[in-house]
Amino acid sequence: MAKFKNKLINIQVISLFIIPLIPHYILFPNLHSDDIPVFIFLIFFVISILTKKISILNSKDLKPILLFILYICLQNFYINGQFLFSELFRYIFYFLIFVTIINLSSEINFDKYFFYLFFALTTFSIVGYFFEIQLGTDSYAYWNIGFNSNQWIFTNGRMNGFQAGGPNAFGGLIAFLGIFCTANSSGFLKNIVIIFCTLGCFFTYSRAALIVFFAFLLFNLIYSKSYSSIFFLLVSLIFISMFGLIDRFTSEEETEGIEDRLQMQEATLINFNERNVIENLIGYGFGNYGIVRNSIQSIDEFDEDVRPTGPHNSFLFMILNYGIFGILLFLNIFAKPFFAFLKNIKTNLNSPYYLSLGSFVALSLTGDFIQNHSISVIFFLTFFIVIGQINEK
Repeated sequence: MAKFKNKLINIQVISLFIIPLIPHYILFPNLHSDDIPVFIFLIFFVISILTKKISILNSKDLKPILLFILYICLQNFYINGQFLFSELFRYIFYFLIFVTIINLSSEINFDKYFFYLFFALTTFSIVGYFFEIQLGTDSYAYWNIGFNSNQWIFTNGRMNGFQAGGPNAFGGLIAFLGIFCTANSSGFLKNIVIIFCTLGCFFTYSRAALIVFFAFLLFNLIYSKSYSSIFFLLVSLIFISMFGLIDRFTSEEETEGIEDRLQMQEATLINFNERNVIENLIGYGFGNYGIVRNSIQSIDEFDEDVRPTGPHNSFLFMILNYGIFGILLFLNIFAKPFFAFLKNIKTNLNSPYYLSLGSFVALSLTGDFIQNHSISVIFFLTFFIVIGQINEK
């Protein structure tokens, strides 16, 4: 019976790790392909409750995320006249993941699943790049799953994964997992992880992902005194330099992407100064406002042929949607592990969990990663595991 219950738990956990591997297809009205692993998780969550593997705890750790959920629910009703909306369901889902981790963290080997997902994504990126594998577009009808050709002089194209958000999101996900797996390995395996992550991340041609990965990787290698692994990093850098590493950062044509992001973030900051006090405190509400270059306005005001996005900074996006109250309640969710990190900073600086969480925060300053739930689910899962580890001490 115990083995059966453990299998149920593992299926529940596996369903979370396959979310970034499921493209977004519309199967039926209000049912998408990437909803399937969520439903699998929910089914096994109920089974775990019935078999008494999970109990809804009256834990003070749950209160911050419950407060944030309550806030966005009331805010959406105040602004849009509805209690229920997609972002609310996502954070309720995260809450249920949190409950699962609090109950079962000591019974699950999470590390192996991080490695499985890492090698699956990096292998797809590397093989897909060289063989120019294209699997078509998902229902967003924008980026190819796999190889995306372009007109750059230094490369024929860049790789995108299965998740929403395009190559930059794919590169960020690989960087996050690469930092975790590098810090959580040693010897030959560590060197293999470095090579796979360097190539897999590079072929997305995401500059932010590359910068964050190399910065955190070098810190880890130096801090852990893994000096021999720096050789494998240098070899990897020499190899990818043949595919336009320098050009990706120096080409004048490629500075337009950076300029766009700076315009978006500048427009967001200007908008904060122009909003009234109430709008600054509670925000515009989820999905009501978007940005195109330096234009920030209601989604309905944009032409149908443009794609409004966030400001390519998750925290500015959070303030735009949920205001100062919202961002403070959101940051409060992370208060306990942050102070735990500071309390034992020398050890935690080399923790794969804290390093990967830090890399995600850095990436979120350059993209809307927190709002991309096909990626952020791995971030929140990692964060909840840290809470579980803190409680076990």
